[in-house]
Amino acid sequence: MLGGAEKQALYLAGELQNRRNCQVFIYSYIPSKTRSLFDAECRKYQLKNLYLEENPLSASGSFKYLKRRIKLFLFGRKLRKHSPDIIIPYLNPPSIIANICYKVAGAKKTFWHHRGVDYYRKDAIEKLASKRAKFFVANSRNGAEELKKELRLQRKTPHSLANFTTIEKVNPANKDDLKQEHNIPKDSLVIGMIAHFRPEKRQKILLEACFSIFKDNSKIHLVLVGNDYSKDEQESEFKSIHSMIKESQNEDRVTILHNTNSQDILPMFDLGVLLSANEGMPNVVMEYMAYALPIITNPHAGCLELLGEDYAYFTKNESIEVAEKLSQLINDQDARMFSGQKNKKRLDERFSIDRYITNLETILNR
Repeated sequence: MLGGAEKQALYLAGELQNRRNCQVFIYSYIPSKTRSLFDAECRKYQLKNLYLEENPLSASGSFKYLKRRIKLFLFGRKLRKHSPDIIIPYLNPPSIIANICYKVAGAKKTFWHHRGVDYYRKDAIEKLASKRAKFFVANSRNGAEELKKELRLQRKTPHSLANFTTIEKVNPANKDDLKQEHNIPKDSLVIGMIAHFRPEKRQKILLEACFSIFKDNSKIHLVLVGNDYSKDEQESEFKSIHSMIKESQNEDRVTILHNTNSQDILPMFDLGVLLSANEGMPNVVMEYMAYALPIITNPHAGCLELLGEDYAYFTKNESIEVAEKLSQLINDQDARMFSGQKNKKRLDERFSIDRYITNLETILNR
């Protein structure tokens, strides 16, 4: 799917190809039914060297380890035709693949690239890849600590390399036109959260907070943007959230959008929210910052780095506290404007693609 890590990867690919005189080849193992936004992002940056492959880490039956090693060898041979200098993986499974097959591919360098919330296999193939990795990069301090703990890195200290904004210019779309398009009253104040419907994202807490606010303020409207990738329909997080909205009789106050590019909807937001159990350095928070939105989010290390240690609108994942923070901003237009402009200025000054590439070059050259 097109999550934050994928947006970062494709934006970097576009920068390297279109402005830095690099040849870029993108390998992915995305099922076709979830590819529409990913493919649209590739077209946006004119990325044409896209190869879809079966995951070389997948194996079934007996001799799984041997099967994976053979698949990784063959995958490395496939990459070799591009004569790669550097292989840049995104997230942990691709980092396993890259660090095992990069020598077969003839690449000079690769590394372990942790870009946010991820999972660990804790098996022999991951252990081998982490031993072979020359260095590790994470997008936040807690990500670096997580790598040290999960991969039991005793002598290697991961580098911390902050994300960059993937929005070059904001969409000038008219707020009222967007509201009309989505059947939202023009005089509404729009609260938005962009996150796929997965249990670790906390849309339900935001819903509970908004339900309490709806009772006293008829001008508030909530927009939830994201896709449902649950394999089990019975345990679908989206299905549970939809039932929650229906049972509360707030269907006219909540809009849910699927397969929606964030930039097509962000001009309509007055306030951006991201609640979650864990985060690296969330791309969506940077998107909110690019649109000069006031933001309510959790004080994960990546969010602290993005917004600043003294940011006034961090919250716990508790509906009462979230409702209090929302009410503060809803009832104070000047506070919303001041916070939003401060967020945009901080993003422009600290989280550019130029700064990211300079720091990545420094790490590579060491």
